[in-house]
Amino acid sequence: MRANAVYCSRACKNRASEIRRTRDDAARYQVERERRLAYAVAYAKAHPHVGQAARNRRKAWKRKAGVFAFSSREWQRLCARQRGECPFCGKRAELTMDHVIPLSKGGRHSIGNIFPICGSCNSSKSNTFLAVWKLRRQRG
Repeated sequence: MRANAVYCSRACKNRASEIRRTRDDAARYQVERERRLAYAVAYAKAHPHVGQAARNRRKAWKRKAGVFAFSSREWQRLCARQRGECPFCGKRAELTMDHVIPLSKGGRHSIGNIFPICGSCNSSKSNTFLAVWKLRRQRG
């Protein structure tokens, strides 16, 4: 990091700052990982109602969105197309269900709106639209 760096624009300076922050956060997380995980487990045990509330919100979103039953065979067929590999990061991992259009944004819980991706990509995507998330990853 240069204290007297000169940037071509405010946007360029912001991009550099974001890259540094992301890199520093990742390094700090590796140092603090065990402590953070222990804290998360202790918090979940001490506050079970918080997790239950989140599960209840998700169930409500699913009910509101309209749940269209699909079989585990259909899900297995989707996963087989990916050959056990995440289509975005290429990791060979257990694939999780992700909604192309998030339930919180009006998507449906149906086979046409489900996409298999790895857990880490699913977590980073959160409740953003798939197209928006892919653009952010490319800009990176």
